[in-house]
Amino acid sequence: MSSFRYPTVFISHGTPMLAFGDDPFHENLARFSASMPKPKAIAIVSAHSVSSEDVHVLRTDKNWIQYDFSGFPKELYQIKYECAGDPKLADEIVRLLKDAQFSVKVDTDAPLDHGIWVPLLSLYPKGDVPVVRISLPINLIPIQLLKLGHTLSKLRENGVMLIGTGGAVHNLSELKWSQKHGPGHDWAKEFEQYVLLAVQNKDVDALVAIDENPEFFKAHPSAEHYLPILFAVGAALPGDEMRVIFKGVEYGSLSMLCFELNRKGEIEKAHSLH
Repeated sequence: MSSFRYPTVFISHGTPMLAFGDDPFHENLARFSASMPKPKAIAIVSAHSVSSEDVHVLRTDKNWIQYDFSGFPKELYQIKYECAGDPKLADEIVRLLKDAQFSVKVDTDAPLDHGIWVPLLSLYPKGDVPVVRISLPINLIPIQLLKLGHTLSKLRENGVMLIGTGGAVHNLSELKWSQKHGPGHDWAKEFEQYVLLAVQNKDVDALVAIDENPEFFKAHPSAEHYLPILFAVGAALPGDEMRVIFKGVEYGSLSMLCFELNRKGEIEKAHSLH
């Protein structure tokens, strides 16, 4: 068992253009990963790898990436990211999920979507941490997504970082492409702050009943970018506190909120283990 408890993390992955780096988002994620020992592996749930009620676990020796977007500069499609899979961890995840009564399917040939590999370029650009992709079962109710995270939370004490990646605010129809660093819509900033405070205050009820917030459907015309927050929060362990890694609204309607949940003082412990 690792002497360091790895965090459960939520990352708002923004646009694929972040793959080019040289951005405050990239710098903050890189600083975050450098603040702790390298994990044995990462298990990650992305808004762009959805399933129905079944949870798909990717079991592969080597991962490959997908350019699941269009209309961006050709140089973006030339960026590569290579990392190993972890069949042993995938088998353990399958066992834990089945024991918790989830319906599980094993994938052996599926890609890492851009919601996964773009943030990983900032976290571990050398691809030297194995990655197991877990699908986002879009038809499960929120309490089941919390349970999904909780079921895997014990992995955090055995060298595994858990990540949910999506967006705290994700409304593409309200994007202002010329205003990456503009002021952002007021409703977007307010909703980001609402989510931040709910996580910070451990108000799980507010996160589960998020559709009661009058701005929810404006912030999320569809729910898939919000739901990985529930996975990340569900994976919290006793004593965990929130630490913001990055935040702010870009292009008017994309929140870049990223946070970790971990024991208070665990980062200081990480430095001593380095």
